[in-house]
Amino acid sequence: MTRMDPVYQTLKVMEQEQQPEFRQLGMDPRDFRTVLKHIHEAGYADASGLTPAGQEYIQAYERRHQSNPDVARRDLG
Repeated sequence: MTRMDPVYQTLKVMEQEQQPEFRQLGMDPRDFRTVLKHIHEAGYADASGLTPAGQEYIQAYERRHQSNPDVARRDLG
């Protein structure tokens, strides 16, 4: 079973103007910190929320999964 991309999951929560939490996303706290560090370093989000790069990451992820339904089904578990 393939899990959904943790960066995408975290960005989607942020897109809804919510504070992501590792428990909510089903992640280990260390993995969650790594994801947050990656998001910050990649410029996907800043103190004010998602950046245009973060929005593009979400859109690109969703486009990939819409064009390849087999991948989408695996991600859903």
